[in-house]
Amino acid sequence: MADLNGLFEKFNEKITLTITKKENLKKGRNALREKISKYFIEQEKTKPKYHGQGSYAMNTMVNPLPGKEYDIDDGIYLEEYFDKNKEDWPSTYEVHNWIYNAVFNHTKVFPEDKDTCIRVKYSGEYHIDLPCYIVKDDIGYLANKSIGWIESDPKEFTNWFIDKKKDKGEQLRNIVKYLKAWKDYQELELKGIACTILCCNEFYGVEKRDDKALLGTLINIIETLEAGFECKKPVTPYEDIFRDYEYNEELRIKRSLVDLKESLEMAINERDVEKASEYLIEQFGDRFPRGKSEDQKNSNEFVKTERPGVLKNDGRSA
Repeated sequence: MADLNGLFEKFNEKITLTITKKENLKKGRNALREKISKYFIEQEKTKPKYHGQGSYAMNTMVNPLPGKEYDIDDGIYLEEYFDKNKEDWPSTYEVHNWIYNAVFNHTKVFPEDKDTCIRVKYSGEYHIDLPCYIVKDDIGYLANKSIGWIESDPKEFTNWFIDKKKDKGEQLRNIVKYLKAWKDYQELELKGIACTILCCNEFYGVEKRDDKALLGTLINIIETLEAGFECKKPVTPYEDIFRDYEYNEELRIKRSLVDLKESLEMAINERDVEKASEYLIEQFGDRFPRGKSEDQKNSNEFVKTERPGVLKNDGRSA
């Protein structure tokens, strides 16, 4: 069988944001924080606090495909209302106006006032989303311009993922990134947060074999989604990420996951590394490296099992 871990390591490097891109995002984020703080002080309001969230904070962000933007979410937390009753809070519309006015003219493109955040765009290369929150009694509330203040605090989710990663190891983060890069290439209506939750809940660790770890995780995900197509957020407000998906979207996601699983299975069972990589290039695109036949490792094994028959992280047989 082919050992594809080396190819997945190269793929991981390819889809990971470069240091330059990370620095650009950090500079843009910090400049916006400074501008927002200055605005609040000028308006005689308490300077807010900030908390990075999403894939940037969890280090699961992947390089976008050509023509696509990458982005980060930077949460703005209003400090002066945590001890006030909700009826004394400003309206979400008013809060959005504060943030919009604070960052207006920061870039050549006007900010976009979305329901859940203010979006600042940087020349079509990347954008920064600025959601705004108030925390009361340890519960976070997001300023949704259309609905009002709704329960939501991404810090909880970031902490949940970090705890999972500490428990399961760095390989979990790799698996999340592979699945996110795959869904981007396949143009699936599958949110990044859903990829993260599914991988964390169904993770199947295999030491030094990301190929087999991904296969085992996929098998678990497929079994779970066949039993019930849902992906519940593990923190407040515990909503089902798939609640608004139509049946055709559900069907395409499940079929695509099965296709990926079967391609990965064929690749692992293929003795020729170059041929094995071709199965995966079809799934991940040409960012996935092509193997070379001369690098193949001779093996008489040819196994197809319900789970990859290798050692788990705990050292016990799978």
